[in-house]
Amino acid sequence: MKEHYAAEITDESKNELVEFIRWYNHFLGHKPLIVGGWAAWAYHKGIGSKDIDVVFPQSRTMHQSLLQFFKSRGYEHRKVDLFDYEFFKTRTTPSGRKVEVLIDAVSADRRVRVTGTALTIPWQLAEKYKRTFSFAENAEAYIIEPELLFAYKIGALIGRSNSLKTATEAERLHYQSKLWKDAQDLLGLFQNAKPRPKVLGQVLQDCGLDDKWLEQAFSIAANNGVFAWLCSKHDKWIAVKSANTLAVDIVMHEKWHEIND
Repeated sequence: MKEHYAAEITDESKNELVEFIRWYNHFLGHKPLIVGGWAAWAYHKGIGSKDIDVVFPQSRTMHQSLLQFFKSRGYEHRKVDLFDYEFFKTRTTPSGRKVEVLIDAVSADRRVRVTGTALTIPWQLAEKYKRTFSFAENAEAYIIEPELLFAYKIGALIGRSNSLKTATEAERLHYQSKLWKDAQDLLGLFQNAKPRPKVLGQVLQDCGLDDKWLEQAFSIAANNGVFAWLCSKHDKWIAVKSANTLAVDIVMHEKWHEIND
């Protein structure tokens, strides 16, 4: 699945992200709030994203702001549902490859239903749990805190896994690549952002994500090559890439505590 997130694809997306942030900083006078794959990248600096996900305070603000930018940048738009839109344009990479850059825009006054469940995730928490991050020179944005990003990724894993069950043959590869990327982002967050368990617990509660949902999401992540466990002594998450090494890693980590504590 990694080929779906090759650098020549994600670089085009990041170039558009930086241009969007600079435009937003200059013309609107404040910072956009970035979520999704590029927010995850800000923490782990690993695999980039094909899509750009941004949250606006209100639907009306979203429409007014975005239309100005996208008209000037040659984007087209299509309606995702009653409230939300995605904007897209095709760019050509240096090797001649055609890449569709997609910007998903949602409003913070909405709750998004996780596909195939009664679970809804509130976008308004993004305004509460955020920090500043510079994606490039003169391109400063807000990104959501790792604990909330973790919760959103949990919702994405569950929803996309359910979508995959009823997907057409043409859609299956899309959802499979998205699931793989969500799992990789979780791994990157565990290893680099070090979500704070107490904050994470509160965020998960606010999102209605109890143990049942976490177990389901971790099962999906495991099917996509990501495993994790919580070290109570370190009070942090430890992630590994293989089920075969999980037990060994836990034993070795506990031995480390015996020697160093």
